[in-house]
Amino acid sequence: MRGNFRDVRPTGSPSLTPTFFIPLVPPRISRVLIGVNLCVFAATFVYGLLVFGVWNGPMDLRVLYRLGMKSNEAILNGETWRLFTAMFLHIGPIHLISNLIGLYWLGPIIEGHYGHLRFAVIYLLGGLLGSIASYAFSPALSAGASGAVFALLGATIIYFYRYRENMGRQGQSMLQSALVILVINLALGFSVSNVDNWGHIGGLVGGAIVAIGLLPRYRQPAVVRLGMQALAREPRILWSLTWTFVCALLLLAAYQAATNAGPPPLR
Repeated sequence: MRGNFRDVRPTGSPSLTPTFFIPLVPPRISRVLIGVNLCVFAATFVYGLLVFGVWNGPMDLRVLYRLGMKSNEAILNGETWRLFTAMFLHIGPIHLISNLIGLYWLGPIIEGHYGHLRFAVIYLLGGLLGSIASYAFSPALSAGASGAVFALLGATIIYFYRYRENMGRQGQSMLQSALVILVINLALGFSVSNVDNWGHIGGLVGGAIVAIGLLPRYRQPAVVRLGMQALAREPRILWSLTWTFVCALLLLAAYQAATNAGPPPLR
């Protein structure tokens, strides 16, 4: 759909010409995910203290392993649930804060435009592909929400690239900012040790793939009047369910291919 529109709720006095805007949904799932990550981080403290008698549970590999960090050997032995649980564990407060900043910034953008359920699908499936990419190409133990955050970054790039002509300077600025952040993060990842770059790349690709199929489409209201008017989001429920199912099958195929290929060798 072409024509200019805004991606915010209307403010100010009515316009003398029809102007359309995208009604954004509140970031409820984003806030829940931030809370879940904080609770899991707190749980690593409690578990470390109660089980191992240490105060640095989030930095203790014994604690992180018990609670579900990514371990290729364990996954090969059937503990596939680690691909999911690793997305909510963090190795120390700096690791947690950096990922929560990304979630705090990108979460409302993607959830606001895609809606609650589509946002959750992008976050979870994109994050899982990040875990699978790490499992396939990195032998190191790892954990963190960064794969899922990169999935949101991929979805942001897809959305604002698709509607770059409609949103004018605001949309182009958002697209440029997302691309700059992507380049900076990838450059830092490859220049700093102990960073799961494959998890980041897998999450980015996964989020972009899922987001392409779940891109919202808009239509003008049946009656166009002067001033600000909300665009209607086409439901596309059947298509969204089908695309989600296809992406889930691709995840399973990627996991099976990685398992058949065997773990990458330690360097």
